Amino acid sequence: MASLTAVASMLEKGRSPRPAAPERRDPGRRVGQQTLVFRTRPRIVAAAAVAGPKEGQGPLGAYWDRTYRDRLLGERSWERAERRMCLDAAVLALEKAGLEPADIDLLLAGDLMNQLTCANFTAAELDIPFLGLFAACATWAASLGLAAMATDAGYATRVLCTTSSHHDTAERQYRFPTELGNQRPATSQWTATGAAAAVLAAAGTPLPQGWESANGPAGASPQGSESGSGGKAGQPAAGRPGSAPRGPGAGGRPRRAVAVTHATFGRVIDMGLTDPFDMGSAMAPAAADTIRQHLQDTGRRPGDYDLIVTGDLARYGHQLLVELLREQGYDAEGVLADCGLMLYDASQGVYAGGSGTACSGMVTAGYLLRRMEQGDLRRVLLVCTGCLHSTTTYKQGDTLPTVAHAVALEVDDAAAAGRAGDGGNGSPAAGVRPGGRGGDPA
Repeated sequence: MASLTAVASMLEKGRSPRPAAPERRDPGRRVGQQTLVFRTRPRIVAAAAVAGPKEGQGPLGAYWDRTYRDRLLGERSWERAERRMCLDAAVLALEKAGLEPADIDLLLAGDLMNQLTCANFTAAELDIPFLGLFAACATWAASLGLAAMATDAGYATRVLCTTSSHHDTAERQYRFPTELGNQRPATSQWTATGAAAAVLAAAGTPLPQGWESANGPAGASPQGSESGSGGKAGQPAAGRPGSAPRGPGAGGRPRRAVAVTHATFGRVIDMGLTDPFDMGSAMAPAAADTIRQHLQDTGRRPGDYDLIVTGDLARYGHQLLVELLREQGYDAEGVLADCGLMLYDASQGVYAGGSGTACSGMVTAGYLLRRMEQGDLRRVLLVCTGCLHSTTTYKQGDTLPTVAHAVALEVDDAAAAGRAGDGGNGSPAAGVRPGGRGGDPA
């Protein structure tokens, strides 16, 4: 790769205002060059995350709604196991929201399998109007941003977003048969086994009981019941973070609704890298490009967010992102975190860290949203990163095109509290330091 300064200069290309751009009919819905503003603040009314056994043993293991004891889940193939995880996450999110599939206007879902087969089978089970999405590991942010667009514009009242990945299905499709036990370089990453789901609702839609928004506690109480299996396998459900989807939060406090306020959809960045075992380094320039564009469009600084969380850059990509942002004039090291570094402990043998479409989805649905609902975090920029190659293209010697999509998540009373620009007082949970984790090379 070229020097960091050269990379930063290349990312500057094409960033001057486009003189021929047509005048926008409703400029309030868009700021700068790439950022959409959701003025009605669509809310995430429920979310769920389910995890494989390795993810259940990680630092966030207590936050999952369900942890499976093995990677097959009793199914006859890993592909079927992933489909079951995706369906379980969707059903759990619907139950938390007190909704049935018939209450959802649109399902947005994606995964890493060819032809999005996991998402397709899940959609067939749920029987909801469906759009399959592929942005590799950036699919989760793409779905949240598109769901916010649909609900903000009035095209949908409620949208369900799901994503999933499985270590063994990804290995079989993208790399080598797992039975071979091929050695990997230190820069490789471990595809997360799990799934996530979230329900977005238009403004004015009743919140589940025990939640509050900028307009005060919810007055409506949708019907529904919690699935009883939550949390890490082998532990009692009561008292664990993953087992309290509705009702008051920690200490009897009302749970705060989280709104999706902005989306910055990234452009495809290809720096000429060809090593599929170093995707973190390949995706870091895309993350830097989208983060910088979001900050320029909104006039915000990194400190205006409690956290800026990338999807799966892992150890080497995360370090590169810090340097690239610094080259572009942004010192974000104090607020930068990466889901691939938060998902696993250094002792778990996951090389540079986690990856996969479920990686950012699980951390968001299981951990970040819960911390926001409890008031520990108030404004988070989620930047999911995706490597868009296929096994055919990289075996033919082609480069790795990448993309990063960002959505801004804010506690629904953040604007009313007038805290814009104050940098926030939230911090990651104890033991989950931004950028501070990563698996040792095996």
